Amino acid sequence: MQTRSARPPLRPGDRPELTIESLVGGGEALARYEGYTVFVPYAVPGDRVRARVISAKPGYARALLEEVIAPGPNRVQPQCPAFARCGGCQWQGLDYAGQLDWKTRLVAEALERVGGLDPQGVLRPTLASPEPWHYRNKVHWAVAKQNGRWEIGLYEPRSHAIAEVPSCAIQNDALNRMLAAVRELLPRFDFAPYDEATGRGWLRSIFAKAGHASGETMLGLVTRTAAFAQEQAFVAAVREALPALTTLVQNVHPEAGNKLLGRETRALFGPGVIRERVGGLEYLISAQSFFQVNSSAIELLYEQVALACDLPSAPRVLDAYSGTGSIALYLAARGAKEVLGLEIVPAATRDAGENAARNGLAERARFVTGAVERELPKLVSNGLSVDVVVLDPPRKGCEPEVLTAVARMGVPKIVYVSCNPATLARDLKLLGEAGYRTVQVQPVDMFPQTAHVECCALLVSSAP
Repeated sequence: MQTRSARPPLRPGDRPELTIESLVGGGEALARYEGYTVFVPYAVPGDRVRARVISAKPGYARALLEEVIAPGPNRVQPQCPAFARCGGCQWQGLDYAGQLDWKTRLVAEALERVGGLDPQGVLRPTLASPEPWHYRNKVHWAVAKQNGRWEIGLYEPRSHAIAEVPSCAIQNDALNRMLAAVRELLPRFDFAPYDEATGRGWLRSIFAKAGHASGETMLGLVTRTAAFAQEQAFVAAVREALPALTTLVQNVHPEAGNKLLGRETRALFGPGVIRERVGGLEYLISAQSFFQVNSSAIELLYEQVALACDLPSAPRVLDAYSGTGSIALYLAARGAKEVLGLEIVPAATRDAGENAARNGLAERARFVTGAVERELPKLVSNGLSVDVVVLDPPRKGCEPEVLTAVARMGVPKIVYVSCNPATLARDLKLLGEAGYRTVQVQPVDMFPQTAHVECCALLVSSAP
């Protein structure tokens, strides 16, 4: 067995043969060479591979897959020609049944290792996405200009080099059509690409959204300044190239850093929003609003949330990190009498209010703009009382102030929706220490062909 103090048996440049044992969080495959751990992206359990070592530390090495000598039992041919070069997917080489199995295993590992929980009896098998391909309803493309030529696509893994892909196998076909049109249009305009190092340039990135059920589409430019000298010509060119496009928007983002969007968005044509329908409800989605990326699986996830809430027996619900109100309104439609949503993004809160009115649920669902870690403690201090709290935080999980406030409420039930098993497990452990028992964790595959997985966890109070 290799010890951490011993000299690694592999060096950068070595090309060992390896047998892949498992997958790990983040999607990489794991192999061992003379007891020494080697991580190999894009390999599949059971593969016999040749890999080139790119770094070696006392405890582990990283290597790039060069050749599959003998495929594992679950290996399939990736559908995308840019797979392993584009950073969007990790598991296209693994059949879909294998993906579901490994997502369940990785959630179990996080619950046990990070959360100190026994997955047995708590964790359920991962639910499959109705559509494992062409499911993504939004995308954000990086742009750059090299030797006078525009590059548009996603970043390569661990790099700012752009992988240009003719089309994407997990994006909605409408998004692929928009990508093709943008590639043809950009060279006709003298936009200056944004330079992160100098803070100069104008065009920072391009994004697109599509309504799976509505068919409506949005194309957006993210620019450093609001000034748009070629606006009329560009709008005319886009409308000619994409006659079915619902709306074109410009997001103004003058600040430094890698945040994707700025605070100001204006419509160049169309309403500046698109519609999506889920579970009989219609939602407005703006440029800055969060909405689940897999429209085909949203109702599957939200139904798990509703079942965990045990509606209508829990009539009062607090929905923290409520976004455009999609979960809150789904619960109101399923029988919740009062739903309060907390969301930090003003545009999302506005969308949520409009969505409530549009669906005839304004009297049962209201929304407050503000950071959950600030607003929730205030509400608790003012005597807020609900039957269930729904937590749907970003990947980093909940802030400690949020978990403390929820525990102070003494709410009988918590439903925690998470796209990161590690931070979910961490927060389940903290809530456990505060008197809440994890009853069930249901993974839902919102992100086929990738290592990511969504989970819906149910916790109940241990207080008498």
